[in-house]
Amino acid sequence: MAFGSILLAALGIGLLIFVHELGHFLAARLAGVRVEVFSLGFGPRLWGFEWRGTDFRLAAVPFGGYVMVAGQDPSDHRYPAAECLHSKSIGQRALFWSGGVLMNVLVALVLFPIVFRAGVDFQAPVVGSVTPGSAAWEAGMQHGDRILTIADKTVVSFENLAVEVALAGRKPLPLQIRRGDTTLVVTVLPQFNTNGGRYELGILPPMVDALPRLEVEADSAGARAGLQTGDELLSIDQREPRGAQLHAAVLPVLDPSSAPIAVRVRRDGKELDATLQPLPTAKPTPPRIGIGLLPRKVRGLRQNEPVLERLGLRRGDTVLAIDGRVFLGGQLAVVAAGSGDLQMTVARDGAEVQLRCALTADERQRFAELVVLEAGDGLLLDPTAGLPAAQAGLRAGDRIEFIDDVAIRDFDGLKRAIERAEKPLRFRVARAAADTTTKLFDPERRDLLLEQRFEVTIVPSPQPQFETGIVPQVRELTEEVRAESFGQALAMGGRLSLDLIKQLYVTMKRMVTGDVGAKNLGGIIRISQVSYQAAQRGWTWFLYLMGMLSLNLAFVNLLPIPVLDGGHLLFLLIEKVKGSPVSARVFGYSQMLGLVFVLMLVLFVTYNDIMQLF
Repeated sequence: MAFGSILLAALGIGLLIFVHELGHFLAARLAGVRVEVFSLGFGPRLWGFEWRGTDFRLAAVPFGGYVMVAGQDPSDHRYPAAECLHSKSIGQRALFWSGGVLMNVLVALVLFPIVFRAGVDFQAPVVGSVTPGSAAWEAGMQHGDRILTIADKTVVSFENLAVEVALAGRKPLPLQIRRGDTTLVVTVLPQFNTNGGRYELGILPPMVDALPRLEVEADSAGARAGLQTGDELLSIDQREPRGAQLHAAVLPVLDPSSAPIAVRVRRDGKELDATLQPLPTAKPTPPRIGIGLLPRKVRGLRQNEPVLERLGLRRGDTVLAIDGRVFLGGQLAVVAAGSGDLQMTVARDGAEVQLRCALTADERQRFAELVVLEAGDGLLLDPTAGLPAAQAGLRAGDRIEFIDDVAIRDFDGLKRAIERAEKPLRFRVARAAADTTTKLFDPERRDLLLEQRFEVTIVPSPQPQFETGIVPQVRELTEEVRAESFGQALAMGGRLSLDLIKQLYVTMKRMVTGDVGAKNLGGIIRISQVSYQAAQRGWTWFLYLMGMLSLNLAFVNLLPIPVLDGGHLLFLLIEKVKGSPVSARVFGYSQMLGLVFVLMLVLFVTYNDIMQLF
């Protein structure tokens, strides 16, 4: 990407800003306002000419442009009042301040029909894979499902689906899907992704149903194993990397351990076997003892399952015990080992709750397929076999309460204490017996009651990370959207423009309510990344992106923030209601505050972009 993509994004945004100022220029002419300067770019004047009282110039910094009109400052009396902005009617001034916005909307209305008539490729609205425990998993969605509509709105792309879900917030959404030759309707309840700052279904985009090609780094583990760039990947540890199991199949080479990996490839029509031995990375790693949090909190429950309805298990419950034994395994397969009624003790809303229902042998066997667990808020640990914590005798379900007499309150504090270690650490550990107990819940810790306590010394050590140096290249499944006539292209472009404006409004609203995180705001770096990707996908996709950015620019400029067009329109509305303009002092202070706000927003979105890069 690098410099070329940033230049491409800058040129695109600069052109849209110039078009915005062109709208101001035309509106000023229509309103009879004298235009002193119409500049392409900013900074010192390099070249230009004067025509009809306007200095048309090319400036030193060829980014965007600006318009300077007579009488924009009410104290400016250099020109006759009839040529000055401040002497015009409220309607004429509103026309001037709306000119840029209208021009940006017009650009989108021109670009979108061109794009749809020529044809543009979008990610197909098809389920690539489903994250266990997600909203889509709960609703029973499967790999290959095609989403036709969401809340009765036609879905044209995977991106379109993601936006509609994010803006819908936490409310049930009916999806019409096609599975094979069958069309059915499922209801999903989107889940909030704290990392992404938005509501999601928990599905990944579809990939072309073809075996990946390898990209192999020089002098890497892959190259040493005899693999070459361009090899067709047939299997990894005897798993075919395609379809629903694509992600799971390629994970061993993308996030490897030290174990050898059996790889089969096809090269020049011949099938070849190779043993890939991952190599340690040269990057330093902080000290570790090999612990994670025990999965006990219910993340997802399959919808419309009678056994779950009878049991009364809820999302967010923390499983404390199953069939009278403390639950420390992290896996619900232990349910299959029991018989008769299922007894489950859970922590819910700060209290211990007993659940019980009759289960058949078949229901016990498939129970683990109906519930997905995740790490909860507690501190019950899950040691990794062979690493220092397990070697020191820690077990699943142990809780570290003190390190060198310093109380541990949360997992982040535990990690920091270990990573800063320069000597062996003394851990005070609490442990529960795995036999039947009458009380399990500790009200103070709002977690499992642990009664046995002991101390152990553990030496944290850097844990080596491994890499293979190969990346399977998989193409996303795309489909061309093309209008059959120019009239249809105009209609599609108009509908898209309206939808995007609605989405921008709802996005702002959801940010206020917290349903969409502010981390989704992006600036020039994010735009440059997207511009580069759009250019890679073809000229129609780049024009499509420019149309979206033009509408975004129009929407942002309409916000009632002083300095922006919307701020000036707000003052005109106040003047209309009040019968006179706001005072020069109020206007001046508001402009300064507006400028500070805009600069802070620019800094914030740039920070967001940088954090996304890392």
